[in-house]
Amino acid sequence: MADQKKKKAADSTSKDVPAAPVKRTGPIQFFQEVRRETSKVTWPSFRETWLTTVMVFIMVGMTMVFFFGVDYVLAMGERLLIGAAG
Repeated sequence: MADQKKKKAADSTSKDVPAAPVKRTGPIQFFQEVRRETSKVTWPSFRETWLTTVMVFIMVGMTMVFFFGVDYVLAMGERLLIGAAG
């Protein structure tokens, strides 16, 4: 029984050992790999970029109006609470 516990402990520690580090490459190979990876990216079209930008501005506007309304209601509630509403 004790032997099995020792074996399990030895097995679990061997799994925690990190793998050997990958060999470092030079800057030329690095930039070649970067160029190869960026060629695999599907870039959005101008129309997609434009529509996404417009949607972001619309959402920012809606959020701005919402928080203005919440702030206004809370400010009016505070004024009523302290008796400053005229």
